[in-house]
Amino acid sequence: MKGDRRQRQLKILELISTHAVRTQEELADALAREGWSVTQSSVSRDITALHLVKVDGAYRPPAVARRLPADPDEQRIVEGVLAVEVAGDALLVIHTPPGEANRVGVALDRLAWPEVLGNISGDDTIFVAVRNPAGQRRVMTALRRLTQPA
Repeated sequence: MKGDRRQRQLKILELISTHAVRTQEELADALAREGWSVTQSSVSRDITALHLVKVDGAYRPPAVARRLPADPDEQRIVEGVLAVEVAGDALLVIHTPPGEANRVGVALDRLAWPEVLGNISGDDTIFVAVRNPAGQRRVMTALRRLTQPA
């Protein structure tokens, strides 16, 4: 069930990044159109867990509501990263809205973090290879610093 909740929350982040979703009912309807069976209370819990905020009347990830970094590559990461997960000892998986993975991957390359060996970007997922577990922790910390609310 936990995996289902995580997948649903990733879908919510995708939906709000590609559509103006103004109410919990609209979000529940959008999820239903995508094949998810949800209740208003589960949508409410997901909104709380994801720390979503309303900007101009529509739900947005918290990073969109705060001041963006001056560096355009860091800004791309703030705007494009939906979630980051650890995979093994030397890999990170980054989820983005559809069509954004390549742009976020290029931003990661330009930042030239020494721990990052490279990345492979698809449509909405990026695999990031890092040097070792310590480097993985440093990259996760840097990504969280950029993408988590202050």
